[in-house]
Amino acid sequence: MHHSYSSGPAPLYDKPHSVDLSQVMMVFQYFMLVSVSLGLGPRLLRWVESRTADVPGVSELEQTLPVGTSFPIAIVLPLIALLTIPYAAIVFQLGRGRRWARAFAVAFAIGNTAIGIVGVWRTYGDITALVISPIWIVMGLCVLGGLASRSGRQWFTQGGWAPWYARYEMDQLEHRRSGRRRVPAGDEDSAD
Repeated sequence: MHHSYSSGPAPLYDKPHSVDLSQVMMVFQYFMLVSVSLGLGPRLLRWVESRTADVPGVSELEQTLPVGTSFPIAIVLPLIALLTIPYAAIVFQLGRGRRWARAFAVAFAIGNTAIGIVGVWRTYGDITALVISPIWIVMGLCVLGGLASRSGRQWFTQGGWAPWYARYEMDQLEHRRSGRRRVPAGDEDSAD
């Protein structure tokens, strides 16, 4: 008797590309948050400039960048380290189909977009913010869109990777029952 799976969509045996897109965009958001919005680049440059005040070119380059670095690098670097841990956990767990990671990813995507736009505006000024803001918005929409897509929703509904192997084995068993009843060559026990 052939059993049908018409009660729902076929199980996903591999992570959908919509979830890949969300993961990649979250990584891009992370690097933009760290480098652009928190101003790590200009802060590192100021730190280097303070150590190499007599090196020609460095101070001129620093003066051409109109940046406001209100937090010293001794505060920014530990903050980045603390930000890295939850980011890495969320991105990794999205690939495993964890629902809590999806909820945090939605919150992070929205929060990062807001922090990113405000950070760019305060650090670099209006003109740069007008150029960078659409990039932030598109990245946030890609994260949200990937998680809200049909395949993304199915990935989190079925639990991602965890039940994959059991589902695969059940489908193979069902396929064997509905087809040939003999054991394929090479699978039989040779210890007779």
